[in-house]
Amino acid sequence: MSKRKVWLIGFVLAVALAPALALAEGALEIRIKDHREAIGDFTSLMLTIDKIAISPKAGMKFWRSGWQPLTPLITDTIDLTKYVDKQSVQVFHGKLADGSFDGIDLKLKKVAGTLKKSKRTPKIKNSVTAIKLPFQISSSQTTAIVLDLVILDMSDHPPQDYELGIKGWELYRNGKLVDKLPPG
Repeated sequence: MSKRKVWLIGFVLAVALAPALALAEGALEIRIKDHREAIGDFTSLMLTIDKIAISPKAGMKFWRSGWQPLTPLITDTIDLTKYVDKQSVQVFHGKLADGSFDGIDLKLKKVAGTLKKSKRTPKIKNSVTAIKLPFQISSSQTTAIVLDLVILDMSDHPPQDYELGIKGWELYRNGKLVDKLPPG
């Protein structure tokens, strides 16, 4: 077989297989829970999600730079007091094209709570921001990210009452824990 025929066959195969390879998808699931620092101070701690986005790692696909928006599953408020320790709530689940990512951004529209003892509504500073979190989405696999939020009592730093932030995260591949921050 001549080099020209081999090249032509290779080219035809590459063109024929390119759409199948480009459409390879994996599942991404994003969940949130609380780290149990000061959550016990609240009868309710209501969160409203504004946006969720992930940041593709550019690499050879430099045109994919910027944040890729995801549509949250929950548009109502979430009571974070119900999702402590091992309990978590799913805020996104969907199929996405295979790829490498290096960050996640959870934007909250509203954070409000009621304290158990005084029944008052404290001021809560929303410090939930984008975080660096390297992960892969691969064909026929499920990648799950659990964001570990934390509410901190800041009353010893007036005029602040409480502050909500991200304590860490857990990364799962097909149900198996593969990475975690803080480690342990």
